[in-house]
Amino acid sequence: MEIIKNKQRVLICSAPVLCITMMVLMPLATALIGKTAGYILGFCLYWFAICIPVSFYCSGGWSGLKEIYSQKSDIPIINRIAYYLLAGVSCLATLFVIFLKVAPNAGMQVLAIAFSFALINGTIEELYWRGTFNKVFEKNIGFAYFYPSVFFGIWHIALFFAKGVVYQGGFASLVGGAFFLGVLWGWVAFKTKSIRIVTAAHILTNFFGFTGLIYENWFI
Repeated sequence: MEIIKNKQRVLICSAPVLCITMMVLMPLATALIGKTAGYILGFCLYWFAICIPVSFYCSGGWSGLKEIYSQKSDIPIINRIAYYLLAGVSCLATLFVIFLKVAPNAGMQVLAIAFSFALINGTIEELYWRGTFNKVFEKNIGFAYFYPSVFFGIWHIALFFAKGVVYQGGFASLVGGAFFLGVLWGWVAFKTKSIRIVTAAHILTNFFGFTGLIYENWFI
């Protein structure tokens, strides 16, 4: 029981620590070594120094990580399908607003980079923000859903302050969109106890959004 409580404490503390760290690191890295290298460095530290280690420890190692992807609630199948469709709707905004306008001019290099970035980011973020919190806190809606949803949005503030990086729609689109998606994907994951569909939705949403971000910031 004490081990479980320690893991819960670590997970609770990790979210604000992550947000504060990235708010300092992202603008500093992009200012010191340039927006491209700084942006990549910031994300690498976010993924490999915080999200993955915390998820690994708090979920209980490799077996715990596997359990995250095998979790399933006992809700009726019709309800499950409805939640999955709800998660998928999130992809439409970035598809129509960003991707379809940019993709014809972006080229295969941009698309390949965007997809690789989206695949890594979507998978790791869902593992940490949705999967691990759901596993560690299970039926506690406060810490399994509300808490990570709020901090998921807050951490995107750090991205807005990355020096030299411009986002379509500015602060409202980036941070507001992240809050909305955090609430949406968090609810689907909490109700279904599965992160498979929200991970797929996250990857697609990121792919559409990153295509515009990468093309407009690094290829124009």
